Amino acid sequence: MELISVPVSAALLTGGRGVGGEFVVSHSESALTRGLEPDEQVVVVDPEGEFHAARVVGIEFDLTDTHYVLELGVRLPPHVVRDRLASGGSSAEATGGRVEERDVLDMLGRLRDAAGDDLRDDPWGGPGARPR
Repeated sequence: MELISVPVSAALLTGGRGVGGEFVVSHSESALTRGLEPDEQVVVVDPEGEFHAARVVGIEFDLTDTHYVLELGVRLPPHVVRDRLASGGSSAEATGGRVEERDVLDMLGRLRDAAGDDLRDDPWGGPGARPR
């Protein structure tokens, strides 16, 4: 798993959307030692030292560089980042079927993303929620 340092906070990168928002990282301006693959999971760190999961959702090419479109995921605590980087991002399949903390964080992020747009568009915040 790769660690990518970005020059601004995660919220600014995604135009204020935060999790689920997309942003572009240039290969030549990153410290990447290899190219990224579609759907590859990476860790992003911003200048404030906040870590986030991210996923490669697109790859664009021009004559001089490769640009990766990343979708911002959940904020990660430092111990989870350490484990992800040390393990190369292996999932429950590679750990003998054991579900680990990173798997739960990824699942919660996917659930939030699936419901996120509906909840953002609903001023009541979903069924049974009070007005904001």
